[in-house]
Amino acid sequence: MGPGHLAVALAAKPFAPKAPLWALLVASEAADLLSFGFMAAGIEKPGVTQVSIAQGVSFVTQGSIPWSHGLFMSAVWSVLAAAAAYLVSRDRRVGGVIGLVVFSHWLLDSVVHLPDLPLFFEGSPKVGLGLWGTGPGFVLSCILEVLLFAGAISVYVTWRRKKRIAPGALK
Repeated sequence: MGPGHLAVALAAKPFAPKAPLWALLVASEAADLLSFGFMAAGIEKPGVTQVSIAQGVSFVTQGSIPWSHGLFMSAVWSVLAAAAAYLVSRDRRVGGVIGLVVFSHWLLDSVVHLPDLPLFFEGSPKVGLGLWGTGPGFVLSCILEVLLFAGAISVYVTWRRKKRIAPGALK
């Protein structure tokens, strides 16, 4: 859900105008960035999946992603990101919005992923509504991502235009 995650960052910008857009974009992909690092370090194992328009996504081998994509650790990363953003910006709104954007990754993934998102650590129950698990669900998720991204671009561009027009400039 790359574009869907980025959509959250774009849509969040008006709520924290002092937050750099790059920081919001990185926050929206933090779980995946952590996952790449954890896999490179051997802490997490990638799963092998098959993807087809007719069948959706199915597991060939199950991966292990509790440190980057587990519910508990997503909350931990969100709090840490919020604290770091606050320390750098000295703005509670910036910290809060960045923390929420980090956590939004797990929320969006929980809708589309097959049940592979652990609640805690390895061996804990895994969740996921599995929209990707059927052909029609996979196609629907792709359409929803495009709509989310288009809507977020619209929100961001509208906010930027309003920001450029100073109060009283049209008089």
